[in-house]
Amino acid sequence: MLNLHQAKTHLVRSLALVAFCIGSASVGSANAGDLTVEVKGVGDKGNVMVALYKQTDQWMRRATGGSQMLPAKKDSMTLTFKDLPEGEYAVSLFVDENINGKLDSNAIGIPTEPFAFSNDASGNFGPPTFEQAKFAVTKDAKTIVINIK
Repeated sequence: MLNLHQAKTHLVRSLALVAFCIGSASVGSANAGDLTVEVKGVGDKGNVMVALYKQTDQWMRRATGGSQMLPAKKDSMTLTFKDLPEGEYAVSLFVDENINGKLDSNAIGIPTEPFAFSNDASGNFGPPTFEQAKFAVTKDAKTIVINIK
């Protein structure tokens, strides 16, 4: 079992991987739908790093559904993932306020930059599970709202 420091460190490292997933290839399908993500509570500095996960075995490792990086826009912003195959997905994101490409943390591993997950999920001593953050995408357009913590 992880102690609090190890769990927080794992969370920081996992979320930081989002920065390295930018530029993932888009995925097309005959049964494709668009996903719009509305992010609330964003500040006005830095970049918002968003990762979309399609597979539970890649959760917090590799953004199998795609990723985006957008300049932060105060209060609320939206982004869209186009032509997603039907299935279950989950989103993780963080605000890279100092634009250094990673989620910063304090000396004991607690994130010092804002972060969030789909369903506003939160884990105990680390990130939530894919099951806690997942939602369904169908051929119809879908919008989800994520609140920055």
